[in-house]
Amino acid sequence: MHVSERLLQLYADTNAATRTKLQDVIKQNLGDGKSLTVSFEELTGSVNNTLPTEEKSASDFAGWIKDGKKDATFLPYYVSLLEMHDTVFNKEATVPQSAPVDKTTVNETSVVEKTVVIVPEPNVVETPKAEDKPPATKPRYMPEAPVPSRAERAKYQRTIEPARPRRKSGKWIGVLFLLALLIGGGYIGYPYVMDLLEPKQEAKVVEETPKPDPEPVVQEPETNYVWLASKNVNLVSKPNGTTVTYIGDIGDRYEIVKEQDDHIEVNLDGTTAWAPLDAVTTDWPTRDLTDSALLDWVNTNLNNDWLGESIPDFFAMNEAALTETLGAPYGRETDALNAYAFYNGGFFVIQQDKVHSIDWTNTQTTREAFSSLGEPVLATDDAVVYESETYSLRLFEGTNGQTRVRLTEK
Repeated sequence: MHVSERLLQLYADTNAATRTKLQDVIKQNLGDGKSLTVSFEELTGSVNNTLPTEEKSASDFAGWIKDGKKDATFLPYYVSLLEMHDTVFNKEATVPQSAPVDKTTVNETSVVEKTVVIVPEPNVVETPKAEDKPPATKPRYMPEAPVPSRAERAKYQRTIEPARPRRKSGKWIGVLFLLALLIGGGYIGYPYVMDLLEPKQEAKVVEETPKPDPEPVVQEPETNYVWLASKNVNLVSKPNGTTVTYIGDIGDRYEIVKEQDDHIEVNLDGTTAWAPLDAVTTDWPTRDLTDSALLDWVNTNLNNDWLGESIPDFFAMNEAALTETLGAPYGRETDALNAYAFYNGGFFVIQQDKVHSIDWTNTQTTREAFSSLGEPVLATDDAVVYESETYSLRLFEGTNGQTRVRLTEK
């Protein structure tokens, strides 16, 4: 059984108090640092040569627990001790070591005193008004020379003589000029007058009905997806890295970000991780399995007494509604993508504060029991995947004969 699946099984079988007590014993034993192989031998009295030989301290272990157990170095060490927690508690430590003390630095806050500056008001200097002056008197017009009398003015007036009659020759000159003007104007304007008199054909104007512009075709961007093709796939933080960001299961679907070397980057709801190419597939077949047939199999072949409600109702609940329906879980864990609420009989996977899947643990269900559902979408040596239009049903087989069944809303 994969180490991550052993951890899920142990969380379902042990309570939170036992896990907390074991974590305190591990921190006390690791102290300022020692090899994980030596620590395991001191705590259990047994030798496990498969564990890493690099030194780790109690603060490294505490950080690993707080970070969501992502680093693969501590995972086999912690799972092996959790499986032998009874032996660890009964065995006395040979060299007791004090747990590291966290030091907290208090930053003093400097107080900046504010100085109030009083700005004096500017003195307003009033400009004295000009005194009113009396209006100046307008001088009276005095002519430079005296006005002559009417008798004197009569001396200078000219005698008006009658006009002479005009000659009649100017009349004939005007008539001749008018005739010449008429003849020249008729010669010049004759073509234009004839053009106006000819009937013209009216041009027919054909109004074309404007064609409506074709509606733009909105092409939705094609999104490429990839499915995990094997059980318990480590999604790491970088290609060929050792830091595990998330452990995916067979049948999980992720959006492709990019491909590099022999790994592919996938979207994990706000973050990304890298999956090896040999553990994924882009060819995901479909089957003619209905939702009702899949749910009938779940209601008939699995123990649902611990649920108490109709199974589809749980996929509409958030974590608060789930707690109100079933009560508080006896255990709760989180990782980079999900939260896990453990109950007697199984656990719920909560994603984005919504129930994403339901897991039945220790079912003893075999793959032969799935044969009534027809041909599976994907089958490996230790897993089987069935899918309908709405749900995905998966069987995970362990090396000890125990099986786990997961129902997920796609």
